[in-house]
Amino acid sequence: MAVVPTTEIDMFASSDRPTRYEQYRHLRELGGVVRLREPDVYAITRYDEVKAALADHDAFLSGEGVGFDPDVNQIMRGVTLVSDPPEHEVLRSVVGAGLRPGPLRARAEEIAGKARDLVAEVVARGEIDGVTELAQAMPMLVIPDYLGLPERNREHLYAWGQVGNDLLGPRSERTPHNMEMTQRLFAFAHELAANRELAPHSPGAAMLEAADQGVIAKEKCPLLLVDFIGPSLETTAAAIGHLLVLFAERPDQWTALRAEPALVASTINELLRLETPVRGLTRVAARDTELGGVTIPQGARVWALFASANRDERKWERAHEFDLRRNPLDHLGFGHGAHNCVGQGIARMELHALIHALLESVERFEFTGDPVIAQNTILNTYAEVPVRLVAGKAA
Repeated sequence: MAVVPTTEIDMFASSDRPTRYEQYRHLRELGGVVRLREPDVYAITRYDEVKAALADHDAFLSGEGVGFDPDVNQIMRGVTLVSDPPEHEVLRSVVGAGLRPGPLRARAEEIAGKARDLVAEVVARGEIDGVTELAQAMPMLVIPDYLGLPERNREHLYAWGQVGNDLLGPRSERTPHNMEMTQRLFAFAHELAANRELAPHSPGAAMLEAADQGVIAKEKCPLLLVDFIGPSLETTAAAIGHLLVLFAERPDQWTALRAEPALVASTINELLRLETPVRGLTRVAARDTELGGVTIPQGARVWALFASANRDERKWERAHEFDLRRNPLDHLGFGHGAHNCVGQGIARMELHALIHALLESVERFEFTGDPVIAQNTILNTYAEVPVRLVAGKAA
């Protein structure tokens, strides 16, 4: 058995995209599994190895936490993401009940209408911050109503939710603020569950009914509400921000998509492959496990790097290039296996609706300033995208 390669690279020193992508490339060259010195984890770097690890939930456990900080992993115990079978299947069935294809299809035209209205507003303004006025605005128009949340505190939801992924990385100077925001979200979720402040027939209300029927324990409800709210906002917004930057940088690709809008689904898959919103999540090895020709010892924490796997040259030709015709159906942007993103259906629907609305109204995107990447340990997202939307009807 080969010796596990090690590296001194600090994978959390910078949120700069080129720096991160160069680090991923270097790790992949070292091996499919590379031990980081600090924090002490086994980074899984290549596509085949990441996919294999995510598929094997018996060998790689999520119930011990999917982040790096033990305190955060303890706080998150009980959410769907931080659970193992058989508990995971029960929780996922409750969280995912309202996110299945049937209920989603029933809301498709409503979501498309919200996308068209939003695009009309931002096109009329011309110059916008693509993050706050479009990327964050789209999921905020959809998710709170969809989940059945009350009007109160909606203005805080994004601020509360967006820190969640940052908390999953190692501790940083942002951790105290992030913990405070997360505690506010948890407090709000406890109030919603205790007061039953969730609209009838919504996924949120269905979760309360599942607790009433004994399918899940009542104390799980606030945790599952946090599970609903946080990831459903921040990751979709991250993808939309990257969409704007990609097409502002590649106007010929936007022109090609406008000429062939049937490529929207392929474009979404390629977007999520190339600019994966969540860098990766951790697991704990349940036993000594062979992966990528090396042995990961029992009890070791591993970091499955979705973003590195999605740019693996062994899997993708021209892996660093954006190709809207590639249609990488097997990308790992939503994870894989038992813990693949339960909300990916509604995320895809939002992206699909928004892109079609933009295709109908926007001829091109022009930067009015430099995009600013957000400082975040785990999320790949922008803090600002100053952009001008140049109006133009689709052909």
